[in-house]
Amino acid sequence: MTVRQLLHAFIVFGALVSVEMRSSEAADQPQQIKAVCEKGTATACNALGLLYMKGEGVKQDDARAAALFKKACDGGDVGGCSNLGVMYAEGIGVLQDDAQAAAFSRIGCDGGSMKGCYNLGVMYAEGTGKAAASEEANRTLGRTLSL
Repeated sequence: MTVRQLLHAFIVFGALVSVEMRSSEAADQPQQIKAVCEKGTATACNALGLLYMKGEGVKQDDARAAALFKKACDGGDVGGCSNLGVMYAEGIGVLQDDAQAAAFSRIGCDGGSMKGCYNLGVMYAEGTGKAAASEEANRTLGRTLSL
């Protein structure tokens, strides 16, 4: 499994945990989650984005997933920011953009998202989104352990 595949699996699991819902429960309730998202609950938008990304209970749609992660991030859900960072890093549903990937991962990390810190640390270690800087990578990955 590559680092990027691991990141993808990590965001799916983490977002479902953050809304205290098992994947099967979320897939059974996409309309309810959509209604809550439309009312402005950022965490629901993040969960709905995951359903679209995986095609669980809805037709798989990466562009829709990315838009929902953006809505979640704009609403203050740092998990949505971290997830959007992965979408930009991978070019899934959006054009691949290392700078955007780092920016959204940074928002997630600064907001306390372990996933955001981990993703950002990996990007720094790989030299994507910012010039490779082992001290910065180690510091950011170290924040993961303190969250």
